[in-house]
Amino acid sequence: MQPGYLTVETHAGHAGLSRLKLRGEQPAPDPTGHEQPRIRYVAQFNDGDAALMHTHEILKRRLLDPDTHLYRVAPERAVAAVESLGLRHRRVYLDPDFSEQSRATIAQFTTRFVRQRERRERLFQTLGYIGIALLLFNLVTLSLA
Repeated sequence: MQPGYLTVETHAGHAGLSRLKLRGEQPAPDPTGHEQPRIRYVAQFNDGDAALMHTHEILKRRLLDPDTHLYRVAPERAVAAVESLGLRHRRVYLDPDFSEQSRATIAQFTTRFVRQRERRERLFQTLGYIGIALLLFNLVTLSLA
C-alpha cells in the first residue's frame, strides 16, 4: 500500500481524451494553463494503486490505451470517477478554469457513480444473505432427516 497522487490530465491537441496518472510526489499544476499536458485535477490517496484500479473499473469501457491510461472521456467525467471512490482521499487541486456548469456536471456524475457502487454493493450483500439462508436451510433439513 503506497500513498500516491492520482491526476487527471488533458491535452489541447487531443480533445475529448483524458489521462489518469499516478504519481509518488505531489504535482505542481501550471497556474496559467498553458503547459501541455494540463493537470486538471489532483487527489491524494493512501493507496494510489487501488485508487487507479478502482477508477479504471468505472471508466474501463472508455479505455483507449491501457499502457498510458488514456480514456475517451471528458475531464469532468474522469474527475467525477475519482471523486466517487469509496477510498479515503483528499482533493488537492481542481482546475479553476472549470466553469460552474462543469462543476455541476462533476457533481452529477459523482452522485451517479456513488449510487451505482452502492447498488452493486447491496446486490452482493443480498446474494450473501441468500447464500447463508440456503446453508442454514440445508443444515436444518439435514438435521431433521
